[in-house]
Amino acid sequence: MGVKYIISIFILLSAISCGKSPKKPVEKPLAKVYDTYLYPSDLEGKIPTGITSADSIHITRRLIEEWTRERVMLKRAEQYLSFDQKNVDKQIEEYRLSLLTFKYKQILLAQNLDTVITVEEMQKYYENYSSNYILDADIVKVTFVKVPLIAPQLNEVRQWYRSNNIEDIDLLEKYCLNYADRYIIKDNKWYKFNELIEGLPLRVDNPGRFLNYTTNIDVRDSIFNYFIHIYERIPESQISPFELVKDDIRTVILNKRKIEFIQDLENSVYKDGLSRNQVEIY
Repeated sequence: MGVKYIISIFILLSAISCGKSPKKPVEKPLAKVYDTYLYPSDLEGKIPTGITSADSIHITRRLIEEWTRERVMLKRAEQYLSFDQKNVDKQIEEYRLSLLTFKYKQILLAQNLDTVITVEEMQKYYENYSSNYILDADIVKVTFVKVPLIAPQLNEVRQWYRSNNIEDIDLLEKYCLNYADRYIIKDNKWYKFNELIEGLPLRVDNPGRFLNYTTNIDVRDSIFNYFIHIYERIPESQISPFELVKDDIRTVILNKRKIEFIQDLENSVYKDGLSRNQVEIY
């Protein structure tokens, strides 16, 4: 198919989309597969507006090829399958019913589901099901500083990063703002230890044993110094702290509400149908 013809088709489609289509146009087909034709009007709305002619031609070619591929495959399937195998009316009807009821349920969910979950609700769930939240790795709270080897005052940094003194912490934070490539200072967040030390020049085969005897880490590679002070730790296989799993708990509670809402909706609709004599069981 020539480029000039595709361009003319693009112009025709543009005119149609702008409300300037000719009266009773006689369409020349774009493609044919067996006895089925693809016409320019079949592509209306499928080519974005505001794009270049080159892009329009490219998209038109792709749409034509996709259509021909689908039609060839459909014809081959029709030739290959038996009459019973080709009878998909029942499956189509089942899919239609399933799709309609799904859309109905989703609309009512969006309109009526209470999505506000309080901290108290999450904490209660956590207390009741805390055994579901077992740590698969050691977690730690840390002060972490990554600075270039050429950075100044490294001796002071070695004193500050392991200190709990407020003045030292303040000095370290001001220093990191100017010189650190990355830093964590008393942010009170939990980190998986094995993820925290990824990329560091430090090999730890047994994190649990290592953390039993280590609270301060001072290592370097060819470019950076890495300082880590571990001020809190929870070992692997212990119950995860609430703050680490509260987002998961929120999702669980919300999903339970969705399930309960759908079940209540189905029961309500069914009972209503029975009460109105819209349902008869023989």
